[in-house]
Amino acid sequence: MRNSILSFSLFPSLAIAIAVATGCGGGTPEPASPTTPAPTASAATGPAPTAPEAALPTVWSKDMTKEQQVAFMKKNIVGPMAKVFQGGHDGAKFADFSCKTCHGPEYKSPKDFLPKLTFKDGKITAFAEKPDDAKFMASAVNPAMAQAMGLKPYDPATHEGFGCGGCHTIDMK
Repeated sequence: MRNSILSFSLFPSLAIAIAVATGCGGGTPEPASPTTPAPTASAATGPAPTAPEAALPTVWSKDMTKEQQVAFMKKNIVGPMAKVFQGGHDGAKFADFSCKTCHGPEYKSPKDFLPKLTFKDGKITAFAEKPDDAKFMASAVNPAMAQAMGLKPYDPATHEGFGCGGCHTIDMK
């Protein structure tokens, strides 16, 4: 009985076709008894997240499972951050914003993929080297990312909160 319930829930169109065929005067069909279950769509793309979306934390935590982290990023980060980047001073550059924008084609940690930032004499050198990019990142990207992650933005007075070092490696000189 469990196999028939499972097959009806996983393959509704097949279940409807069988019900129609048997209800239209055809003989009683032999019960299906596959030796191996048919693959589902999620089996082809990897395991399904272990936590349902409703159970996702509202605040980013390194203690989340990998599946929760991916689901959290897809739900809370990709859409809002795409709007921020696409609406920025170089928005056309981010027309195809996706996970790969920050994680690269090999889905690395952002700290391993994004440009390293240099902190020298108490300042991030990008403000002198690429002032438009640095200003955009500090005024738009960082606060939006902190909010999307459910974290407080970096406070220079307390040295606490989400800041540039949340995504970029900081090279202290």
